[in-house]
Amino acid sequence: MTNSENRKRATAIIEKILELTDEEYLQGRIDRPLEKVLAAFEYDSNARANHRYFMDIIGDFVRRIYLKGFGSSQHLSHTQACTEALIIIEKAFGSHDVQGYDAAIVAAFTDLESVLARIAEFIISRTRKRHIRWVYATYIDPFDWPIKCLIAEILVEKWKPFLPPSILSCTPAQLADALPQLFSAAQSTEIMVKKTMTSDTEFYEFSEML
Repeated sequence: MTNSENRKRATAIIEKILELTDEEYLQGRIDRPLEKVLAAFEYDSNARANHRYFMDIIGDFVRRIYLKGFGSSQHLSHTQACTEALIIIEKAFGSHDVQGYDAAIVAAFTDLESVLARIAEFIISRTRKRHIRWVYATYIDPFDWPIKCLIAEILVEKWKPFLPPSILSCTPAQLADALPQLFSAAQSTEIMVKKTMTSDTEFYEFSEML
């Protein structure tokens, strides 16, 4: 394969990765469907709050997210949904000082809606991370070293005016094993550029932020 063909191939890989990890894409594919489930979820706010009621509500909420929030339906039994809900609240609410379940049920006694919102936020964040890992595993890992080096070279060429010195001082070979981090830096820069171009921030002020 010629250098021109390799460059064309690397460019196509970059474009696909940027497409599948673009913020607007993630919001449309992950955030909004789950937020829609949250907005449509109904429960009896006047019911007597206790541990069983709490588990029934968060279990049902998680079950509906898996059923309607991921594009493809995944059916969970009540037991499976409750188990998944417990795992989520332990991670979303837990700390060194208090167990997640205890913190979540205390919050639910005064504001159950906020607990459901936090569960949704946790699932959104987790799903985003899993999706991005899948993208990198699918579109970076299978390719050989020269292609990875070329991807790094093209990314740096494209974003050179905005990338920090710590990245610009590296060779493509040094960056080839850190392509996920390089893509993340490039996309963070792109988000800042878009915000700057739609605000009153002067360009020199934007440069100071990097």
